[in-house]
Amino acid sequence: MKLASGYKAFCDAAEKNYPDQTKPGGNLDWAIALSSVVNAESSDRFAKPSARGWESSFHAKLFPSYSTKVGALAMTYKGLINVKTPFDLALYTRLIWELQPGTILELGSLQGGSGLWFADQMSALCENPGEVHSFDLNIKCIHESANHPLLRFHQVDLSDIATFDENLLARLPHPWIVIDDAHVQIFSIFSYLGRFLVSGDYYVFEDDPLRADKEINDGLQMVEQSGFLVDTYYTDAFGTNLTCAPNAWLRKS
Repeated sequence: MKLASGYKAFCDAAEKNYPDQTKPGGNLDWAIALSSVVNAESSDRFAKPSARGWESSFHAKLFPSYSTKVGALAMTYKGLINVKTPFDLALYTRLIWELQPGTILELGSLQGGSGLWFADQMSALCENPGEVHSFDLNIKCIHESANHPLLRFHQVDLSDIATFDENLLARLPHPWIVIDDAHVQIFSIFSYLGRFLVSGDYYVFEDDPLRADKEINDGLQMVEQSGFLVDTYYTDAFGTNLTCAPNAWLRKS
């Protein structure tokens, strides 16, 4: 995948020109080690949800003090609400660069700030930018400044999958990144959208997995049975499950 290409190029140059420094203990051996971590084919990068516990190095949204919690959850982008932690913003930037998605599907639009952020990221990071499609029932809350040529908002009642436009979903180019930040019947929607997903697509459940209750465990078991694996490069990038989507950065195998 694209994310590893920069590491590979560096390692190839280092091994060719500075072989002594790339050996264990050399000044550049750390770069060689990193190149294997980002390798998408690494045998330990992808894991079954059932094989992982819920241990977290630090809770991504329950910060030590009220002031820092508010600071993280009151994130804005171009003046619009964008309720994403700094960790997850960095992770999405990585994934967009690595995957080069044809489509980003966002479930839950709020004010449109996150959709606008995703569209700007695609514009900056993708060689052939796709589109962001954001779905919400309350589209009159979307701010007029959440406007971008790659961004489309759709009025959909997420509690009623019949309100999705199947013709739209069927023609959207892959790979997809689906981001569920709506918290409405998340596994029912997953089952519905799963009919359109192909190998290599990503599905991210935000916030709900933080509960880690029976519903979440049963749901992730169903996700696993549907052929999805946890991409630990994203769940554990800053520490074990230090994300608002623990065990829920999922790639279809």
